[in-house]
Amino acid sequence: MEKIAYVIAVVMFFSLSVYGQDTTVVNKMRKNPADTSLTYNPVFSMLNADVQGNVSVEQSSDVKRAFDSYNASAAKSKNYGYKILVYSSNSKNARGASSSIASSLKSSYPQLNVYRSYQAPFFMVHVGDFRTKIDAMKILYELSPTHKQAKVVKSIIGWYAF
Repeated sequence: MEKIAYVIAVVMFFSLSVYGQDTTVVNKMRKNPADTSLTYNPVFSMLNADVQGNVSVEQSSDVKRAFDSYNASAAKSKNYGYKILVYSSNSKNARGASSSIASSLKSSYPQLNVYRSYQAPFFMVHVGDFRTKIDAMKILYELSPTHKQAKVVKSIIGWYAF
């Protein structure tokens, strides 16, 4: 009799434990396993200006030393890329014209570097440091209504453009 009661108790225990389990089928195969909502979106641009807090980054001194070494060597090397030649002239009023064009470009496009130079006998104004020609062409398209003579030229660009 004890054996029967024991068997009944064991059967009831296992039946209750199986009954309590979640037996729903989970589809383990996903069509899109990666979250692509952040693709081509910089994370920092999504941060809200109203959010307050501090971020602390801890890194070894070796990382800082390697970064400083890279900066020192990169500043010495020549990096070729593209700039937009906005103005080039050797007329009598070229100095003043290049100065006014450079200042208007600096105010209109503060995110771009504006370079004013003199290579005898021409005064020139260049805009930007672009790694690829297509990047320069995008800005040239914006500049073309006001600066019809502007063109993309191959040039040495600042290492920070990389």
